[in-house]
Amino acid sequence: MNKENEKEDLHTALDELRFINHIIDKICRVRETNHIMSIIINELTSATGADQGVINLISPNTRADLVTIVRKNMPSDSEIPYKVSSLITGWVLRENTFLKIDDLDNDDRFKGLSSENGRFKSVLCFPMIVRGETIGLTSLVRSAEKGHFSNHQCRQAGIVVSQSAQILSNALLLEELARKNELLEISAEKLRNENVRLQEELGTSFAFENIVGKSKAIREVLALASKFSDNNSPLLILGPTGTGKELMARAIHYNGNRREKPFVVKNCGIKTESLLEAELFGYVKGAFTGADKNKPGLFKEADGGTIFLDEIGDAPLSTQMAILRVLETGEIRPVGASHTDFVDVRVISATNRDLRKKIEDGSFREDLFYRLNTFTIELPPLSKRADDIPLLVQYFLKKLRTKLSDDTLSISSAALELLTKYSWPGNIRQLENEIERAAVTSSSGTIDVSDLSPDIISSAITSSGAIKYRGPLREIVAKIEKDIIVATLKDNNGNIMKTSKDLGLTRKGLKDKISRYKIDVGKD
Repeated sequence: MNKENEKEDLHTALDELRFINHIIDKICRVRETNHIMSIIINELTSATGADQGVINLISPNTRADLVTIVRKNMPSDSEIPYKVSSLITGWVLRENTFLKIDDLDNDDRFKGLSSENGRFKSVLCFPMIVRGETIGLTSLVRSAEKGHFSNHQCRQAGIVVSQSAQILSNALLLEELARKNELLEISAEKLRNENVRLQEELGTSFAFENIVGKSKAIREVLALASKFSDNNSPLLILGPTGTGKELMARAIHYNGNRREKPFVVKNCGIKTESLLEAELFGYVKGAFTGADKNKPGLFKEADGGTIFLDEIGDAPLSTQMAILRVLETGEIRPVGASHTDFVDVRVISATNRDLRKKIEDGSFREDLFYRLNTFTIELPPLSKRADDIPLLVQYFLKKLRTKLSDDTLSISSAALELLTKYSWPGNIRQLENEIERAAVTSSSGTIDVSDLSPDIISSAITSSGAIKYRGPLREIVAKIEKDIIVATLKDNNGNIMKTSKDLGLTRKGLKDKISRYKIDVGKD
């Protein structure tokens, strides 16, 4: 019975972590502050059953006045929790801790406030604290009909608010920086010089030797890419989502004979048929409603250079015909035009679909397939490049040190081992998102096992379908860490100094863990 309870507790903890990770992952995918706050409020009101929610940011000028930024299910003239709750928000700012009100009408701390016949009976208010400074408040309200917030809902909401505050703070800083940059007046000469520098830097950044990886699979791909870079024939890049198809296309372009010319990207799977053709081939004034002037398309923009057609397998059949015409004759016709134009463009396309199956079901043209398939590169999934995972992790950490202004950001050996053993269904893109999420949520500056997503932690729990570790999640993390320390000590014949170096720990840090886990290593 105890084992069943432990298993149920584990599943409950994992579900809670997945819920929190789901929200943080959604937030990490966006950069605009209002969008971030909308996600926070929408997810929290849904998860807690709140009737209303609001995020107030503290004015950066006075650091005292609250400015209502995002609200949900709340009329603009609502008194709770913005105007009347100045008493509530004032209490939270003064005490610098979260507030839970189960019954506003009978809470001695806020005598005189009314729930307006139960509309605002229960209130949660959390400070959003970043580096010891409160940047805003998140408030949730429930009616008497729904009852007060449970302790579980309070805990979940508190964790989400706490972990999302840093992401929101970073977004606010970036927007402030962008606003300041808009005010800068840069001379035409400086702008031209900067453009030249960036072009040179761009070419260097996409050198084949800068593509991260040493595995046999990626070395074989790079050898092919190098051969194809100076060729002007069409190239098809295949591979699962998230394997870096666009990055490879850029590298091929910037290492080829068209490197000085434009590199233009278009996703063929995100637009309607008419809109996609207008974007690719341009249109003339009056071609459709809203076409108030002539506009060249992306093929014209890429003239002399390369166009990268991502998700080519999702392009409509009529657009496929137009692309085939460009490949065969270089001819393009803007939407609504009575004349044709000609371009010199190398076409690199990519897809994660099986184009031969799409040919069989009639959704992809066979003649276009053979034109696109002159040369083919197939990118391996990350699961086939396990040797590259540590290199990729260090590369992403290097980028994040600059982005987060944290030169000390690192990862523990235990966490790196779990990342290396994980299957990565979302490939490199998923790994990058995981590292960024863990870096933002880590409280110590070193990404450890406990900072990783539930799916990655739980992957260490199972082995050949059997449960390897049992117990609450915190204990599972401890067991994993202990096993790794014991194994590393064994490999090093009990040498504390070498083991601490291998695990990325200080000598004292390793000894503290040995003492905590009661590991017998003999005398050092």
